Amino acid sequence: MFSNFYICHQKRTTMKHGIYILTILMALLSLPESGYASIPFFAVANDTIRRVVIYFDANDAGVNPCYKGNNQVIAALDSLFPGNLNTKYITALNVETFVSPDGNESDNKSLVARRNDSIKEFLQRYNSDVSVDKIHFFSEGEDWSEFRKLVASDSNLPDREEVLILIDYHKNDVNKRKQLLRKLNRGIAYRYIVHNIFPELRRSVITIVGETSKLSKEAFEPVSSVSGLFVSNQEEALPKDQPDKSVGESEEKQACEVDISEAEGPVKSQTVLAVKNNLLYDLALAPNIEVEIPIGKRWSLNTEYKCPWWLNSKHDFCYQLLSGGMEGRCWLGNRQKRDRLTGHFIGLYAEGGIYDFQLRGDGYQGKYYGAAGVTYGYARQLARHFSLEFSLGIGYLTTEYKKYTPYEGDIIWTNSGRYNFIGPTKAKVSLVWLITTKR
Repeated sequence: MFSNFYICHQKRTTMKHGIYILTILMALLSLPESGYASIPFFAVANDTIRRVVIYFDANDAGVNPCYKGNNQVIAALDSLFPGNLNTKYITALNVETFVSPDGNESDNKSLVARRNDSIKEFLQRYNSDVSVDKIHFFSEGEDWSEFRKLVASDSNLPDREEVLILIDYHKNDVNKRKQLLRKLNRGIAYRYIVHNIFPELRRSVITIVGETSKLSKEAFEPVSSVSGLFVSNQEEALPKDQPDKSVGESEEKQACEVDISEAEGPVKSQTVLAVKNNLLYDLALAPNIEVEIPIGKRWSLNTEYKCPWWLNSKHDFCYQLLSGGMEGRCWLGNRQKRDRLTGHFIGLYAEGGIYDFQLRGDGYQGKYYGAAGVTYGYARQLARHFSLEFSLGIGYLTTEYKKYTPYEGDIIWTNSGRYNFIGPTKAKVSLVWLITTKR
C-alpha cells in the first residue's frame, strides 16, 4: 500500500509524512495491551464474514442434524471449510449460545454449558482446517430481548399485548415474568409460546471471523441449495423465515443419512412402539403379551392378551383362560422433559374373555367375563431399549358362571349364577421393550 503511495507522490515532503505515519502505526501495533490489540471479536464489523445458526430441541444439548434446518447448516459448513477457502486467514469462530426462558436459572446455565460443549465437539470435526484455539464461546443464557422481538412480530399470538406488557413491566424480576406468563389467561398464550416461539430461541449462533481483505468474497459463497442459511454482518443472526424442514424431501433424507453419523453428540430418538411381558402373569403360568402405541407425547393406547391353556384330566386340573383388553393412558408431568412412555400415568381399561378353572374338585366355567376400571402406574427406563412398568387396576368385574364336578371321566353341572366384584382386578410388573426411531 505504501509503495503505491510513493509511486503516486514523488514529492519529498510527502515521503517524510508517510515515514512518520508508518513509524506511529508500528509503535501502536507493538504494544500488546494497547486499545487496538484489545478490540473484541465483534467490534470490527468488516471482519465478520458469515453467521450460521444451530437449533436445539427442548432440554437437548446434542447437535441433532435432523432438527429444524440443522442438516442444511452442517452441509453448508462441509462445503465451506474443506478446500473451498484458505482457512489460515480465519481468526476466530465465535459461538453465542442461548436458551429459551422456560426453565429455572441454574438449569439453564447448565444447559448452556452442555450445549457449548456439544458445539465445540461438533466444530472439532474441522480441526484439520481450523484450529480449535480459534473457537470462542459467549454464554448469553436466556434471550429475553429476542423473545420480545418475536412476540411483538407474531400477530397470531393470543393476548400478545398483555404478554408485551408483562415483559416490559417486570423487566427487573425474571421469575415474576415467568410465573405471570404461565398464568396469563389460563396459560393459553404460554402454550402457544412454548410451541411456536421458544424453539426459535434455543440456538447457537456461529460467527466466522477472518481477514476479509485477504479472502475473496466468492470463496465464502455457499452452495445454492443452502444459500438462505447465511446472513451478513449487518443482518440478524436469527432468520425469521427459517423452515423447519428442507424444501425437498429427498434432499433432507440425503443430508440426514450423511450427517447423522458425523454429527457430534447423541441424536435424539423417540419411542414409536412398546412390547411388554407381565412378569406376575408369568409366575402364574399365564403366557401374555402387551403392545403399547404412543399417541403424541402425552397419550397412548395399550392392548394386552393372555392365554394360559393347561389341562390335566387325570388329576382333575384345568387352568384355561383366553382374555384380551385395551387401555387408554394419559402420561402425567412435563412431557417436554420426559421420553415417551416413561413416568407416571393414569388409564381407563376394559377387558373380557372366557375361562375354565378346576383344581382337584369342583370347577368353574364361564362363557365370558367383563371388567373395566381405572389404572395407575409408573414406568422407569432401565436402558436405551428397556424399561420396567408397575401398574394396578381397580374397577368392576362381572361374569356368569357354571359350577361343575368331575364324575367318571365326565363333568356334571351342579349350579350356575352370576358373580360381581368391585376392587383390584389386575396388577402388573411388566418388562418393556422400547422400539425407537430417530427424530
